[in-house]
Amino acid sequence: MRRLGTALLLIGGLAVAQTQVPYKEVAVAAAALARLQTVAAQAPQGEAKILSWAQEVKAKAERSFEAKAYFQAAREAQAALFLYQAAKGPEGGSRRGLKGREAPMAQAFHPRFRPGRGLAWVDWVDRAEKELAYYRVGDALVQALIEEAKARKEKEPLRTQLLARAALALISADRGF
Repeated sequence: MRRLGTALLLIGGLAVAQTQVPYKEVAVAAAALARLQTVAAQAPQGEAKILSWAQEVKAKAERSFEAKAYFQAAREAQAALFLYQAAKGPEGGSRRGLKGREAPMAQAFHPRFRPGRGLAWVDWVDRAEKELAYYRVGDALVQALIEEAKARKEKEPLRTQLLARAALALISADRGF
């Protein structure tokens, strides 16, 4: 009798576990949207074109969260955060660097550190173009972000990186991983 009760309890727990909401994804998406709300409230100034893209992606992220597409909402919120940082410009982005003796130690634990060569440079625009072609994403906003990043590549490298990373986040949201 006791074994039967334990078996029923396990089967019931398994059935409940399979129908539960993925709490981790919900928490990540909610935190990203909360951060996005804070940044959006503090960023009424900046480049108009990039701000309009950021507001469009923000609205898209909120709709995805309401539709219970939590991974997509988190990635779209991340893209909107990149766009808000890009709209502020290089002086608005937070670039905390380590100084003095901490810098070499921090670089040694960086995932792209190569001994003897330092940090490997990532060409975010090239990567975004390749992912756009590989995954065949047809989103016009992603293509516009990549084109804008290519146009600013030489003059504004930080803004270029932020625009390309926003495009990559939107590609990731579209493909679902």
